[in-house]
Parts: sequence; C-alpha cells; structure tokens
Amino acid sequence: MDNSLVTIKYKTADGKQICVEVSTAVRNLLEQTDRQIRSQRRKDRRYLDNGEYIDGLTDTTIISPDEDIADLVCRMDIYNKFHSAIKSLPEIQRKRLLLYYFHDLTYRQIAKIEGVNHKTIVKSVALAISKLHKHFSE
Repeated sequence: MDNSLVTIKYKTADGKQICVEVSTAVRNLLEQTDRQIRSQRRKDRRYLDNGEYIDGLTDTTIISPDEDIADLVCRMDIYNKFHSAIKSLPEIQRKRLLLYYFHDLTYRQIAKIEGVNHKTIVKSVALAISKLHKHFSE
C-alpha cells in the first residue's frame, strides 16, 4: 500500500490558497468526487434554456463583484465573439479543443478516448487554434 503524502492546493472563498497533505488514496478519492461533481453540473446546465451554452466556456462568463458595467459589457462582447468562433469550428475540432483546454485532458488522453494517434489530436487542435486566429483577425 502506498503511504506517501501528496500536497493538494485549495483556493478559499476570500482568494487565499491553502495546502493540505493527504495520502495518495485520499487524493484519488477527492479527484474522483470532483469529477463527479463537475459531471453533474454539466448535466444540470444542459437543461438550461440557453442556446448559447458551450460546455466548459459558459462558466467563464460569471460576473465578478468588483467589475463595473462597462467592463462587463466589453467582456461579454469578447465572450460572445469567442463563443461564435468556437461554434464555427467543425464538431470534432471543437470537441478536441474543449477537451484539451477546458477539461484539462492531454493529447494522449483524448487520443485514447477517440482511438486515434495522439499526433492526430495535436494537429486537429493546432488547426482549430489557427481557425480561431483567422476568425479574430477578420
């Protein structure tokens, strides 16, 4: 049995960071629970009556309490353009891009899920980024 300790970092509500040492088994259990909670939240959000929802991106548009209305309007405009650009990608590129950048999967993990070579995923994500650059340079 592995008795080694690992450090987990948490951010508190007031923005401070705390570190907690736990065993590997506890860390694995916490990670599994976190994945289940995030999965349930995604399922819950799918039932929202919002046609602009993109899994992994919509959470980033939550209003910050110290943000003034002008900054919020500018930020929402940028997010809308970003959502539009993401939606313009082919489904497979959009899926791979979101898995890599917003769900923190590696190229190899995505390749394993899809049953393809990891270089295919690397090229696909790079092409998606290139298309996003073109979308914003227009």
